[in-house]
Parts: sequence; C-alpha cells; structure tokens
Amino acid sequence: MKKGNILLTTLLTASIAINGGMAKANTQSDRQEIIQNYHWMSAGCNARIIQQCYAYWSVDFQGRRADGTITNLREQIQGTQQFFQQVSQYKTREELIRVSVNGNRAEVMGLGYSDYIIGNKRVHRQTPYEDTWEKTNNGWVLVSTIWYKSNYNETAIGPSPTQTNSQLSPEQQERLNRIIRQYGFPAAPSTSLNEHSNFVDKMPGFWNP
Repeated sequence: MKKGNILLTTLLTASIAINGGMAKANTQSDRQEIIQNYHWMSAGCNARIIQQCYAYWSVDFQGRRADGTITNLREQIQGTQQFFQQVSQYKTREELIRVSVNGNRAEVMGLGYSDYIIGNKRVHRQTPYEDTWEKTNNGWVLVSTIWYKSNYNETAIGPSPTQTNSQLSPEQQERLNRIIRQYGFPAAPSTSLNEHSNFVDKMPGFWNP
C-alpha cells in the first residue's frame, strides 16, 4: 500500500474515532440534562411551586392514562389543582429505570412514587410510566407520557388532619374520588386558584426557561 493511502486510511480512522467519542459525550450530556430536569421538577412539586413542577413540560404535551383516556397539560394542571385542595403532606419522587437518547429524541421508563394524606388516610402510590422527550432550541422538553395502572395502599391514621376533608358532602366526596381515580399520580400542586388561572392563561409565554 502506498504511503498516501496509508495516511488517508489513518486520518479517516482517527476522524471516525473522534466523531464517535463526541457523539457519545453529547449523548451522556443530554441524558444527564434530562435526569436533572426530573429532579428539578420533583423538587418543585414537593415545594408546591407549580411553575417549577411543570418547567420542562411542552405546551403541546399529551398523556395517555391507564384507562386509555387522553389528557393534556391544561387538564393536568386543573386536575392537580382540584386534587391538592383536598390533600396534605404531599411528597413525590421519581425512579428512572432507563433513559435512552437517540439524537433529538429520548425515551424514559420510570416509576413515580407519591405519598399523601387525604381525609383520615395516608396513601402510598406507585405508577409506572413511559415518557418521551424532544430536544429544542431551549433544551429538552417532555412531550408525551403513557401512565400504566398504579399500585397503591391506604392506611387509616385516625381523625382527618384537614378541616376541609371532614366537611365534604357526599357529592363532593364522590367528585374527589373521581379526581383521584383520574389523576392518580398528581403532577404538581398549586397554592391558589388565582395562581392556577394566571399560570394557565400565560402558558404560551412561559416555556422559555
């Protein structure tokens, strides 16, 4: 083989190795960014800061619940608002089982854990899910979720810790039960109806962190 051909082959091999290393580094960086996004949003949920809790959700988000019904970002916020008017001591965390990045798209499999008190019951809920993320000019955003059937257990804790729950009418209690079934793994708490309404109205301008 001529020296020129040997040199060309060597350069091509080196270029492939460099590009492969850069791609791997970019994938690791993207993966870490997505993981950090989950941590940040979970912290926002636990602190009841709705903007932080939804900080990386796309305005075009779509979710499919375990019963096959479809939801969007606005519905999630509304359902969570209603849910958190009735519960106390809410905590959530994420267990990310797999984070697969492929270019500008990422698939995540995880388990969502939530603990809360409603009425005189302490509830622990575990919900498996699959998330899809897309990379935009402003970073990674969550575009869709599939939630699977939740596992949960309830423990009686005595008298209701919240005055609100103890005064529910039968109709209100049934409505609350429907909310729990529909939004079994709540996404984010909201502190007031005004905050909720203002946030929903301003959503198109919010998603530029």
